[in-house]
Amino acid sequence: MATTQTSQFVTLLQREFREYKNSLFWTPIITAVVLAVLMLGSVVLANRVSVIGDTILEAMMRKGSDNVNISISIGEDGEQQVTVVETSRVETSDQDLSLGTTASDGVDVSAGGDGVPSPPTAPQKPSYQVFVEQGSSDEQWNFSREWSFNPGSDKAKAGDDDNDDGFDELSGRELNVMLSVVHGILVLILLLTTVNYLLSSLYDDRKDRSVLFWRSMPVTEWQIVLSKFVVALICAPLIYIAISLLLQLAYVLLMMLLVSRMEQDPFEVVVANIDFAALMIDPISGWLMTALLISPVYAWLLCASALARRSPFLMAVTPFIGLFIAEGIFFRTEVVGNAVSRHFPHVSDSSAVGFYLFGPDWMGLDLLSVAGGLVFAAIALAAAVWLRAHRWELN
Repeated sequence: MATTQTSQFVTLLQREFREYKNSLFWTPIITAVVLAVLMLGSVVLANRVSVIGDTILEAMMRKGSDNVNISISIGEDGEQQVTVVETSRVETSDQDLSLGTTASDGVDVSAGGDGVPSPPTAPQKPSYQVFVEQGSSDEQWNFSREWSFNPGSDKAKAGDDDNDDGFDELSGRELNVMLSVVHGILVLILLLTTVNYLLSSLYDDRKDRSVLFWRSMPVTEWQIVLSKFVVALICAPLIYIAISLLLQLAYVLLMMLLVSRMEQDPFEVVVANIDFAALMIDPISGWLMTALLISPVYAWLLCASALARRSPFLMAVTPFIGLFIAEGIFFRTEVVGNAVSRHFPHVSDSSAVGFYLFGPDWMGLDLLSVAGGLVFAAIALAAAVWLRAHRWELN
């Protein structure tokens, strides 16, 4: 009996993928191919990894800010201009830092507007003196446009804790943050496609009267509703994550190609700055946390799809808009809004759902909120099953 039910459930999952293969299967593949082609074209034609190539190169090469900054600018006609900016630490006050805005050859950036350093009036803070040299034309570079990097770091070796640069806390995995942006693009597309899938699935079954066909089959309403829920929450994300990992690996290879064209060691510059274990685990663990948090939203979308007579989207959002307004008018609180925001995909300074640049924070998970969301999801799924069984007509 259990084997038969399992077989029926697998058949329902296959049916969902066949019917919605464009959004659940082909959309992530086409998106990944387009992004890969764009990245390949950027490397071959413009010697850039992507539109954020400068940031990625800075993350790869950057280890601090206490040594030498090098800026190379090569025009279309081959004219080269190499600028070497040497930095050294000096001690200045808060007032000096507020006045120092520019620097030229041999001029202290901590000086005031008249070029005379202001006397210290507060506890000392580190600043820099800048000396500029115009580079030679002997250096031959095999890439064009403008590029800058900051090799080495004495500050990291000295154990300076005053550096506010986020990359300094990611030693050995600086590029994971950049690669997570690529994964975030696919996660965003996943969320859009699954929301559209959930809103239309039960509604379309009633609209084209295929619900009558499934009633004649030896499957229960619970199996049908749960199959759609599992496809959106587990099966489709697995496909998107697998494609995302392949795309990120392709991205790494393209970065290695670009760095090798710069006559740098791609293994030292690229591979040494990637934590491959986190690269593989973070997307999976991130979606596990997302699934726990987003399950009540997905269950409610299925319920709205089963309840709606005209527009599932309006049926899904109108009740909560009404609750937000009523709560604000009568109680002047934001309890409903806060509860919904904790389970809706978002990125903020204090929390995130669905998008994790540094991996999910399992220790910061609100277990009470998760438990409440799962209870709501169970109620919404039960309501969707009852509505499908008793109120399937659109008229």
